[in-house]
Amino acid sequence: MTESIPNDGKPHFSLREMRPIPAARGPKRCLLELIDEVEMKVHMFRKDSWNITLELLADHLGLMQNPWKYSLPKLKWTGPISKPSYRGLEELKQKIPVTLIEQYIAEAKQAPWDYPGDIFVEEELAGRANRMGQCLTPRGIIDMMLQMVMGDKVEKKPYSYTKPDVATLMWQTAEALDFNDKLPINLLVERAHRHTVLGMRPLLVKYEQEPITDLDPCTGTGRFLLGATLMYPKAPLLLYGIEIDLSLYRACLVNLALFSHHPYTIICGDTLMIDEKYSGAGSKLWDLGNQWDPPSISDFYFKIEPPFKFSLAELAKTAKPPQQVTVTTEPAAFSLAELVRTRKKPT
Repeated sequence: MTESIPNDGKPHFSLREMRPIPAARGPKRCLLELIDEVEMKVHMFRKDSWNITLELLADHLGLMQNPWKYSLPKLKWTGPISKPSYRGLEELKQKIPVTLIEQYIAEAKQAPWDYPGDIFVEEELAGRANRMGQCLTPRGIIDMMLQMVMGDKVEKKPYSYTKPDVATLMWQTAEALDFNDKLPINLLVERAHRHTVLGMRPLLVKYEQEPITDLDPCTGTGRFLLGATLMYPKAPLLLYGIEIDLSLYRACLVNLALFSHHPYTIICGDTLMIDEKYSGAGSKLWDLGNQWDPPSISDFYFKIEPPFKFSLAELAKTAKPPQQVTVTTEPAAFSLAELVRTRKKPT
């Protein structure tokens, strides 16, 4: 007996799932159905099925072949092509209807948000213990914080913004931000034309205002960056993010590829270990971003140098040799029994 679904526009309950189902299908439900379909095909844990679903989306969007496809479309990627973590991805693609993937992408673009992150939180995919403390910020708090931090800089200024090419982005971040140049952007463009660096391509995009960088050092699934690009789509923002967890890092790449209106670069690494002299917007550190199989960024970490000026070998030479302790092997002159027998009784 099949369950009849009323079409009266009101939420109803599924006897099989025992949870409310919205009358209208939404992006989260499409994504849940996609994860369910993957779980039935691969027979793995829920967290693994969530990760494999992200790889299906990334493969469909072309993020593995060209990591900068949705950040800087004019950049030709010549680096290594990432490989999926799930080895049976090609076989799985033959079993999963592509319409499920396309339907989620289409509905998500109608109402952009971090739906993989919502499922990650609601289904406790971090584990009940959650030893890494993975807690994704609710949307209301994100919107409030973005308005408090960026509202005065963005809302009161008119912008004409289009995505720049890679040469323009590199020049502007290094020139206008790293060196803290406060000249108007039109003077910067004129000076750049007068003092052209060897090999630099001509500037194709001009801004009415210098770009604004937005860095999230613990970006997770990219909620703050996603909120910024959705709230201020016409502002000249440059989005930067760092995430240590590989699963959340990949979820962030999928979210920004779907919804970002601005250039972005996300790296997978430990924020607390990155040397501050490499963290600027024009650093080569950010050239390693957006790759599905992220490279090591240990070259940009702090190099811990010992405060002393001598080596362990020199310390060993100056150390005093341990004193030798002689142990006598002669038997004791008396025993405990003899001591008790010879002890005088109290009078």
